[in-house]
Amino acid sequence: MTRTRNPELTRVTLLDAAATVLKDLGAGLSLDAVAKEAGVSKGGLLHHFPSREALLNALALRLLEQFRARVAAALEAELTAHGPQPGAWARAYIAASFDPRAEEEAIYAVMQTLAVQADVLAAWQATETELMAAAETDGLPLGRAHAIRLACDGLCLSHAPAAYFDAVREELIRWTR
Repeated sequence: MTRTRNPELTRVTLLDAAATVLKDLGAGLSLDAVAKEAGVSKGGLLHHFPSREALLNALALRLLEQFRARVAAALEAELTAHGPQPGAWARAYIAASFDPRAEEEAIYAVMQTLAVQADVLAAWQATETELMAAAETDGLPLGRAHAIRLACDGLCLSHAPAAYFDAVREELIRWTR
């Protein structure tokens, strides 16, 4: 029987495994642990990601893209439900920011250290530019739009209790009305 290979599926599997290992081990992530979690050889992992840094960079880029997709989906839902009203983007950003993603919580802190890598930094800056432009064209006062965005970013990186998150989320939503 011929074994079919799907490099993209293998990359996704490896990134999923890296996220799991990173969540469990934090900065102690090793390529051996990721390969074992993914069910591939270390050589197979190295074929797709030639170094630990390459793997973590790819994971950081995927997290950025997943967040952008969540904001876009939340904005589409907001526009469908309420039409293009001021604050629609801000409400979508709040929804995406406070959407519980347990697998991401432990990863974000480690990913911050990768922001100095050129490709991750470029993607991060491009995303930040896009988010700033969206906030500025949302129909809210400029300071309020950015305060909402920055509050979401800061709180999601904190270790505050769930009740704190709920209270802040509700207050931020009030700011969009």
